[in-house]
Amino acid sequence: MSQSLANPYTAFVIDLMIDVLVKGTIVLSLAGLATWVLRRTSASMRHAVWSLALGSLLALPLLQATLPEWRVEPFYVSVETSTAGLFESESSPCDCACGCGESSAFAGAPYVGDSGRGAGGAGALATDGGTGERGAAWPSAAGIALLLWAMGAIALLGRLGLDLYRVRDLTRRARSWGSKEDRALGRLLAAKLGIRRRVRLLESEEVSVPVTWGLRVPAVIFPAGAATWTSERKRVVLLHELAHIRRWDYAVHLMVEVACAIYWFNPLVWLAARLNSLEQERACDDQALNVGVRSDIYAEHLVDIARTHVAEMAPRGAFAMAHASGLANRVRSILARGLNRAPISPRRLLSTSVTALAIAFPLASVDIWGAAGVDVLQAFPNGDVEERVRELEDGDPRVRRQAAWALGELESSRGVDPLVDRLGDDDADVRLVAAWALGEIKEHDAIEALIDLLDDDDPLVREMAVLALGEIGHPYAVSPIMAAVEDHPKLREAAFWALGEIDGDRADDARRGLYGRRDTHGWENDQVWTGHLGNQLPRSVSKDVTSVIAVLQDEDPRVRRSAAEWLGGRGDPRAVEPLLEVLRDSEPAVRAMAVWALDEINPTRFGT
Repeated sequence: MSQSLANPYTAFVIDLMIDVLVKGTIVLSLAGLATWVLRRTSASMRHAVWSLALGSLLALPLLQATLPEWRVEPFYVSVETSTAGLFESESSPCDCACGCGESSAFAGAPYVGDSGRGAGGAGALATDGGTGERGAAWPSAAGIALLLWAMGAIALLGRLGLDLYRVRDLTRRARSWGSKEDRALGRLLAAKLGIRRRVRLLESEEVSVPVTWGLRVPAVIFPAGAATWTSERKRVVLLHELAHIRRWDYAVHLMVEVACAIYWFNPLVWLAARLNSLEQERACDDQALNVGVRSDIYAEHLVDIARTHVAEMAPRGAFAMAHASGLANRVRSILARGLNRAPISPRRLLSTSVTALAIAFPLASVDIWGAAGVDVLQAFPNGDVEERVRELEDGDPRVRRQAAWALGELESSRGVDPLVDRLGDDDADVRLVAAWALGEIKEHDAIEALIDLLDDDDPLVREMAVLALGEIGHPYAVSPIMAAVEDHPKLREAAFWALGEIDGDRADDARRGLYGRRDTHGWENDQVWTGHLGNQLPRSVSKDVTSVIAVLQDEDPRVRRSAAEWLGGRGDPRAVEPLLEVLRDSEPAVRAMAVWALDEINPTRFGT
């Protein structure tokens, strides 16, 4: 429920990044194993394997979001089991800093922004068994990770776009290359390789080695002075560059660059891209050798071009014939005898593609963490928000309460005014959930109404109003929150958390004043709730949602809290109504876990 992860779209992206990182690593590892097994086949075949693997990485996020889910349930989740058989636990007194001797509010800190995957998942609540303090600031770390990934991806995609512009601009300034005989040689070799597209042969002082780029009308750009090359060298260079065009390598090149930009944080992607590029050049060398060029002559020209034209790094908008990197391996491959140099056949390419799909589709469908992500592609349209708004006027308070919860999870500003109206509902439970929903939406228009709610007759409604003001995070709420604590001392722990969510010196000073602690600042809000309700040890539990819902009525508050945690991680809509009831639990820690769990059961996932 933190600012960084409260938006379900943000949570969706982070969940997707984790899943796709793991699955992408699996895909690339399988591709590496396949190319090792196929090491005696042609370079074209190995290049196809790497290209399909890198292409699968770009397809994984889309497949992940659209394919039916195959859930892999975790073997263990962080839930205590009772002596009756489903949960078991031991009592433990509060060790919070305030020394109250009671069970401290919000144990496990679900209010500190835990919008991970729930118990047992990648973002499960983490505690340090004996102290009850959270071990890691998952929401803060996740938000920072998302920001860093976006910055890296945007930078790399921007660089690619700039390079494409540079190459296009360079092409506009280039002039036609060679004599009529040279251009006729180019047309002859293109026809011999089966190229039906028009190929432009150009010359520019801005390149030092031959480069190729373009899809519909590809261009081969020669360095200045290439027209004076021997006819043999011209033939060698043309065969190599035309082989790139024949194989549509430029399209693969762009795909790989995009994959590297999106997956820049995964070193395996860069290694795969490097190996893919090497196999690509070898495949073009093989194609030129298959036309009839002698291997020793071809290698001699390749080395001479690389040595004579010490090139700058070719822009990523094109690829160059000769780089120092990998040149020695290419020369050894060119001169080696007995290598398989056959181009990949359409049948082999098709079978390899089918194999890649057979791996990608089921892999994308598997939910590795055992918890459903937010299905953004099936998010509610505006019409569904309007339906929830209408339900706020229903005569049944349970319907109004459900509608308020759904509007909070949908986070539509359209729901703010109707929810503010519900803060005056005759039913305290509706007021409670409406306040929670306004905290989820985080619109400043709701601040005044929530401040008024601090004087509500119901203590739990007052507590939720404090927490909602903390979620919104506006400094204007500092003084009203402190005044509410003066009138209602039991609000101090909720206020301590809420003030930690509000930026500014006023909030920090007020927060330190609550407990007289000088070492706690707003950005350390993940460490606020140091009280705990017993140890959190991993236990094997029943997968029956109905059974766990029943445990929400257990006498032991630790058991009820753990049941709420498990239900939040499970994400089953059947748990919504029981969890809404738990918002009135006598133990603040159980109420806190119910709030977190309700935030995990997003209505966009179920269409409810």
